[in-house]
Amino acid sequence: MSAYGGIERNKMSKKDVLVVGAMRSPIGNGRKDSSLLGMTPQDLACQVLGAQFLKVSFPRSAIESFKLGAVVSLKSSAVKQGLAREIALRAGMFNSSSSIAEKVCSSGLLAIAEAADSIRYHECDLAIGAGVDLMSGVPYEVNVGALTDPITGKSMSELSDGKARELGFTREDYDGYALLSYARAKKHLYDYERCGYLAPVILNPVSGSEHARIINFDQNVMIHDQKLEKLKNILISGCEITTVRNASKYGDGYGNLVLASPRVARRWRLRPLAKILSYAEHTEKESKDFICAPTGAVLKAVEAAKIPFCSIESFWINEAFPGSPLYFIDKIPEATWENVNPWGGAIAFGHPLGATGAILCVNAICQARKDDNKYIVVSLCNAIGEATAMVFEIM
Repeated sequence: MSAYGGIERNKMSKKDVLVVGAMRSPIGNGRKDSSLLGMTPQDLACQVLGAQFLKVSFPRSAIESFKLGAVVSLKSSAVKQGLAREIALRAGMFNSSSSIAEKVCSSGLLAIAEAADSIRYHECDLAIGAGVDLMSGVPYEVNVGALTDPITGKSMSELSDGKARELGFTREDYDGYALLSYARAKKHLYDYERCGYLAPVILNPVSGSEHARIINFDQNVMIHDQKLEKLKNILISGCEITTVRNASKYGDGYGNLVLASPRVARRWRLRPLAKILSYAEHTEKESKDFICAPTGAVLKAVEAAKIPFCSIESFWINEAFPGSPLYFIDKIPEATWENVNPWGGAIAFGHPLGATGAILCVNAICQARKDDNKYIVVSLCNAIGEATAMVFEIM
């Protein structure tokens, strides 16, 4: 049974899926002082897509499929109907089919998997998988609702905190991991733009300002050490070891991968960045077990990719909470503190729910190509008790 789907799909002919473009926006802090405050999901996506199309040799109208992950932005007052189709049209992708992928925090990665499917199993040669969410652009209650488990009524913070303590993780474990994430993210803050994977975003002048502003860095990463020190003792409601400092932050952002079949890549002389080898999903029994689910998803994805586990050089395990990467390191012998989230994660740069999966893929490909890695994995936990994972071969 294929990790991409059921037995029926396994009988179908497959094509390789190449990544020929990867781009993301800077990440705002998702609150009322966000560096991207006032932008709509459509505007942010179109700015990044505009930068992306400058880096490829085919016309925008050649894109045949546009899959978009989104969560809270679907409830934004700026969004009417057909968000994916609206973005596709505004970005000049007039010939693409479009649809929304919604799998909470895994929405962006699911969108990429669905875009890959459109190439792998159908008569489609060029597709984009993307994710967008602006948590600063929706009411507070919308964000709270998106982070509340419908089965237990508890917040994801509270669920993960209880599970982490069951697993034996301590406040010191959480704080130590979070500080490492901040340090790594700060070290590589400008590498994404330097390497061509981050598109600076232009904000129109605000009242009293004469010039537009250009945003080219992740806002949360720039939090001063003094402020981080103050945040370390602010426990999140219902938690005993999870604080404002050691949990992921709200975020505003967009990211995408441009995918192509080998045939069209040759036709347009596109330089592949990577190849998607596999995608898998994994479900645990209870809602609280979601922080453990990435481990199961990665095991399935690596098995489906048919590569030795020891050949994977970096693991990007979303830092919704430290429990996910800490559990992964504890259970996977090949996973170490050095090769898990080597450039930091959502604890430091933020977690725009529907966008994070796509953003992590962009970050991982950037890091792997810079560090000359061959195989990498991206994985995210998501409600309710689930996770997704994707394996890439860097080219």
